[in-house]
Amino acid sequence: MFSYRKRISILLFLLVINTHTSVEDVESFKSIDTIFDLKIAMDNIYNSDLLSENCIEVDMLVDYVLGCSSKSAYDLDMVSTLKKNHLNILFVVGHFPSLSQIFILNMITGLIDKGHNVTIFSFHKDHYTFVHPNIKKYQLLDKIIYKNFPSQLADYDIVFCQFGYLGNKILDLPQMKQWLKQGKLAVCFRGSDTTKYVKNDPHVYRKLFEKGHLFLPVCDYFKKRLIKLGCKPTKIMVHHSGIDCTQFFFRVRKTPEDGIIHLITTCRLVKKKGVEYAIKAIARVVKNYSNICFTIIGDGPERAHLKTLIKQLDLQDKVSLQGWVPHEKVVSFLNKAHIFLLPSIRSSDGNEEGIPNALKEAMAMGLISIATWHAGNPELIDHEISGFLVPEKNVAVLAHTIEYVIEHPEQWSSIGLAARKKVEEQFETKSLSIELEEMLLGLLDRDNGKMSSL
Repeated sequence: MFSYRKRISILLFLLVINTHTSVEDVESFKSIDTIFDLKIAMDNIYNSDLLSENCIEVDMLVDYVLGCSSKSAYDLDMVSTLKKNHLNILFVVGHFPSLSQIFILNMITGLIDKGHNVTIFSFHKDHYTFVHPNIKKYQLLDKIIYKNFPSQLADYDIVFCQFGYLGNKILDLPQMKQWLKQGKLAVCFRGSDTTKYVKNDPHVYRKLFEKGHLFLPVCDYFKKRLIKLGCKPTKIMVHHSGIDCTQFFFRVRKTPEDGIIHLITTCRLVKKKGVEYAIKAIARVVKNYSNICFTIIGDGPERAHLKTLIKQLDLQDKVSLQGWVPHEKVVSFLNKAHIFLLPSIRSSDGNEEGIPNALKEAMAMGLISIATWHAGNPELIDHEISGFLVPEKNVAVLAHTIEYVIEHPEQWSSIGLAARKKVEEQFETKSLSIELEEMLLGLLDRDNGKMSSL
């Protein structure tokens, strides 16, 4: 198996063969980060004659692009391997497009960037006045099947379910039973599927654990839960949800010239997000610091309750509910803010978070994030280094921590930089896409008695 960079070089090799690229044209290839921009040009290549009388010259061109010294590095065996590792993946999701599940979108586009074919099956079609720009860029609405699960699965190497309960939902379909004789089933576990869903029946995944081949919890906290639920540890690999850091530009937070401290949260308005505790904490903080405002971006079943709570606490001029807004506007709101709040809780029905992507986005932009000692949060935030963690449902400690952050702007720079570094190193979607590809290719290679190492 070959490294990501070497795989790109092979694609360049194929590209120059089929487009007769000259040395003068090659310089423009040096800035290529992903293979998505080459995809259209590559569409017809696999059906073309790869041999050329100028093959040696092509090798030299590719060597020139990547600064390689070995002329034998690019041969037809490598081309054959690349073709063989071109995966056909069926993503199974509950809703698409979903404004609150950008982490799934990032996985899809990451695999497309790596040259794999992705089809999406969604049980429900959501309608929004706006969608993430990558939906259009990657033409994902042309790759989706709604409602009726595909009757023919033979073309797919992997069926990739994005929640455990979706794995259960399709497992007993006749076409899945047949396909599982040669295909591979991978399942992500993200939150409610390892908590709320198993509350009344801890054996609900028994058959899925037996028939499935790879289980990917988004945090170590959920890995431990899956093992307790009966999954073999050898089938489990932690795979974090990632964000594209290039879409969330970093800025050191400083004391604002107008003196107004902006706090923000972005999330679905459901109980486990703990937004009501953030509002109650703001009610305490405002008694000592009137120069604050708190913006809540998102929507959900808790919105009416939160609106009533804001009114009861007389915070209408301090707290605003914005609803859903387009991605670029979310980034704009985050850019203007100083402190990010997400005091997640275990709700009464047992529902818990994994590691919220909203936290990663805020940290990537340098905001001072305050979250709770909840589920996978400590795997993201190093307390008092890259952010702050407080006990769940503890309004007093949350309010005290907000006040501490307001009172110590001299710490904002180091905390923001540490936060960005943590996200870039462990939660960047490009590196996680490489990790995911390794896992999926390795899943297929197990039949050959080996694991891949790209």
